[in-house]
Amino acid sequence: MSNDYRPTSRRQRLLIVAATAAMVVTVWVLLVHDSGSERRKLPAPPPPPPCAPGQTTGCVGGKADVMLIAPAAPAPGVSAPAR
Repeated sequence: MSNDYRPTSRRQRLLIVAATAAMVVTVWVLLVHDSGSERRKLPAPPPPPPCAPGQTTGCVGGKADVMLIAPAAPAPGVSAPAR
């Protein structure tokens, strides 16, 4: 069984370049070209309701809780490691 290396010929290289160029042009045209079909608009979502008296979440004007996690302070009498 012989697996000799055969480099591509000039004709094969030209065919590869031509096929690549054709694919690039085709993809570009498909991305840019307007198909002419009518665009469907998505319905706008309904606005969230205003806050009822005493309500703080799930409404317009509600409040968002944010948790800040800080490193723990060293225990009293224990010195922090030197850096």
